[in-house]
Amino acid sequence: MTDDIHRRVFIKNIPYEINDVALSEWCSTFGPITRCDLKRDRFGNSRGFAFVTFAHIDGHNNILSKTPHYCQDRLLIVKTACDYTNTNEYQSNSSPDPLSQTTSSLSINDNLNSTSMNNSFTFDNMNRNRLVSLRDELDANIECMQIAHDHEIKTLQDKLTREKKLLKEAEELYKEAEEDWRKVNDENIRLRTSLIKNVMQTFNIRKDLACRTKEQLKKCTQIEKQSLEIKSTRMMSNFNENIPKSKT
Repeated sequence: MTDDIHRRVFIKNIPYEINDVALSEWCSTFGPITRCDLKRDRFGNSRGFAFVTFAHIDGHNNILSKTPHYCQDRLLIVKTACDYTNTNEYQSNSSPDPLSQTTSSLSINDNLNSTSMNNSFTFDNMNRNRLVSLRDELDANIECMQIAHDHEIKTLQDKLTREKKLLKEAEELYKEAEEDWRKVNDENIRLRTSLIKNVMQTFNIRKDLACRTKEQLKKCTQIEKQSLEIKSTRMMSNFNENIPKSKT
């Protein structure tokens, strides 16, 4: 377990579309891995962070030395899962005291106590590594909550910006429609006025034409009457001229 922690890295700000296979393939470019633990919520959705354990410490050092890393235009935060712990430190702490090596009067109980202390120290070391792992996971959870909060705020801000833009476009369209309606209304008024003028002109023309026709009919009647009078006069004149001739 201690060796796994030394070869484990913590990766956060992972895009939510990335799955375990894609993350494993990407991490394998820095060295062979033994485990890829992409954290998910209770619905199975990615939480945006993972713990990756490399097969060798070289892979761990390789991915840390080649920062920064980007994935889908997002900066990946890569750091060691816990501070590298030199295992020789614990070996030196668990080694017998030099004085005890030179002293031949140690009893079997002292040896048993020493073994018990070594086991207790190993147990404390495991607990320490476990606490470090839990601390990293807690930090990751807090970081993911902050990322999710920032993402939600950014989403709401983008939505608000889009709604403001749509509202502005709607206001502009309303103004354009109102202006078009005013122009159409003015055009309708102009057309109606022009139509009324044309109707009045047509009425006046027809009225004048009717008056002229009436006058012409009156003149025609007078001419016809005069013509009848002339014809009647001629007929009477001819008749009077023919009467004496017949008596003679």
